[in-house]
Amino acid sequence: MKYLITESKLKTFIKDKFGIDFTGDVELDPSLHSLFHDFDECVSYETLHRRFTMDNYGPMYLITIDDNFKILYQKNYVTDMDWIISNRCDVYDESDFMDLFGITPIGITIEQLLDLYI
Repeated sequence: MKYLITESKLKTFIKDKFGIDFTGDVELDPSLHSLFHDFDECVSYETLHRRFTMDNYGPMYLITIDDNFKILYQKNYVTDMDWIISNRCDVYDESDFMDLFGITPIGITIEQLLDLYI
């Protein structure tokens, strides 16, 4: 049996079940300048610029956890690999990212989760 769940009900479910609410904390394709300012110790300007301009990379998401903790997410559509890095220079895979917030597998990808909050 399949269930159809609306976006708002999914956001409510995630908030109620996991205590996560990224409303207002996810930015789609942030400016290169602001990214370099936040991630300058972790990623070179050239790497950020290449990821912004090449066609095989998907949109970039900037997730602000608090004033001092931000995470950058981007999907490479050619390799189907996620690029997830924090401004503390920690690198995550998809399961590490979901574990960081205590989100157990619920059948959606990180990109689908973040798209809920844009």
